[in-house]
This record gives sequence, C-alpha cells and structure tokens, in this order.
Amino acid sequence: MSGTGKAARPAPPGAFDAHHDPIDRVVALFSSPAPAPAPEPDDWSASLTAVRGVATRVRGLQKSAQDSIREAQRSVREADTAARAAEDRARHAEAMLREAVDRAERAEAQVRAAAERIERAEAQTAEARAWLRRMHECMVSEFGTLTQEPALA
Repeated sequence: MSGTGKAARPAPPGAFDAHHDPIDRVVALFSSPAPAPAPEPDDWSASLTAVRGVATRVRGLQKSAQDSIREAQRSVREADTAARAAEDRARHAEAMLREAVDRAERAEAQVRAAAERIERAEAQTAEARAWLRRMHECMVSEFGTLTQEPALA
C-alpha cells in the first residue's frame, strides 16, 4: 500500500494510546479494517472476546497454511512420480532406439555381404560364359572340318 494510503486510514482508537493496556493495542492491530469501538478500560470480557476472535482467526490461518503445505507436498510427490515415469519412458525409448540402430547396422552388413556375393556370382557367371565360348570355339575349330561321311564298309 502506498504511503498516502497508510496516512489516509485512521488508526484504531486506543491502538497507540498509552492509556490502554497492551492487549487492547494488540487486539486493535489484528481487528478488522472497520474500527471497533474501544472497550472500556475495565471491560475485560470484551478483551477476552477479542483475543478469542484473533486466536480463532490465527487457528484458521494455521489450518489453511497446513492444508496448503499438504497440497504442495502432494503436488511435489505427483510431479516427482510424473518425472520418474517420464525418465523411465525416455530410458525405454533410448533402449529401443539403440536396438533399432543395432538392427539397422546388422541389416546394412547383411546387404553389403549379399552385394559382395552377388558380385562374386556375377564374376563367376561371366567367367563360366567365357569358358563356354572358348569351349564352343575350340569344338568348332577342332571338329568343324570333319564332315559326316558315311562309313564305307
């Protein structure tokens, strides 16, 4: 509140008056914003009632604070549980990712090995075809001049 706001609000009667008991001053400090009429100097009953009212409000504030603390602790526990669950899910996802990477690396190795086998097979096929061509050429050159004549007997 600004300084002008404090100056505009009048102090409760007897709050800073040396003629009243300290209890009256404490009660005046905790009383509602609407100033209550000052109790008579010998009115102990009103002072006790005011103290009981303040004590009731303090107990209410204390219970509210305790409830707030319990709610905050519950929220912290829930947040910790959620964080642990998220960490568990992250670890699981990382493990699955590592497994997927391992499988992909194995598949790539298998593809490379298959490509090498295919290259070897193609080279062997080309070599076999070349050998067959040479064999055919050899047979044609060696036996091509022979004619089939009927055997004379």
